[in-house]
Amino acid sequence: MMKFGKQVLSVLAVTAGAVAMIGGTTTAQAKKKTTTKPVTIYLTRHGETTGNVMGRVQGWSDFPLTKNGTKVANDLGRGLKGKKFVAAYAGNLTRQQVTAKHALKYSGNKKVKVNVSKYLREGGYGSFEGDSIATDNALIAGVYGFKNGDEMMAKQGKNYWTKLQDAYYKLDKQNSQKTKLVKADRAESSKQVEKRMAKEMKTIAKATKKRGGGNVLVVSSGMSINEYLSTVTKKYKGTPLKNVSVTKLVYKNGKISVSGNIGSMYYANKGAKLAK
Repeated sequence: MMKFGKQVLSVLAVTAGAVAMIGGTTTAQAKKKTTTKPVTIYLTRHGETTGNVMGRVQGWSDFPLTKNGTKVANDLGRGLKGKKFVAAYAGNLTRQQVTAKHALKYSGNKKVKVNVSKYLREGGYGSFEGDSIATDNALIAGVYGFKNGDEMMAKQGKNYWTKLQDAYYKLDKQNSQKTKLVKADRAESSKQVEKRMAKEMKTIAKATKKRGGGNVLVVSSGMSINEYLSTVTKKYKGTPLKNVSVTKLVYKNGKISVSGNIGSMYYANKGAKLAK
């Protein structure tokens, strides 16, 4: 039988302890890694506004929700009941923030704070803010040689929303409305909207993953969501987004992709049935 001196035995004991510690740390790290949840973003358009009903160009202008807009925001929340949100974000417009708060309240997530970001707001239309959409349609369509807005929408297909944004940008850059707005307050280009939306969505996804993953509610607006989605997936067809429609996004391996249908009304419709 081999005999060891006290000094050798002491070294062996320390080595064994170190190995056990390393093994324990590795196991703990592995356990932590496996318990990280997927990051799922519920990208949502705000509820109906007074501007929607009156057919007004909204953009950065702060039109509030109508009574029906609040109702559908509540329906959205009811339809999302059972979904636990670890975070929520909204643009810096009242219609976006109020929609988020009502959706969280009625889904059982009222303690979740709504983080406000100007990067999630609607596309800016500068000198055209508050205009009648019907009145502007002919002017906008004329930029591309179309007779009216309907023809432009039919011919541009999935590119319609980006072309619409860029028409506002081009006309405002030319100061067609003869206003004194400074450059920073004039209409955005589609590239500007896409860039700020993409950057903010990636920031939200990364931050959520760092905290362990989970579901995130993000409330923005129809044009900004459309312009962003046009750069994210080949599924994008340019179909108009209804109020409180939801597009589920999944963040994985550093990329954001669409999961399911774009602009789904499933949750709002489900909530409306539950409210009866």
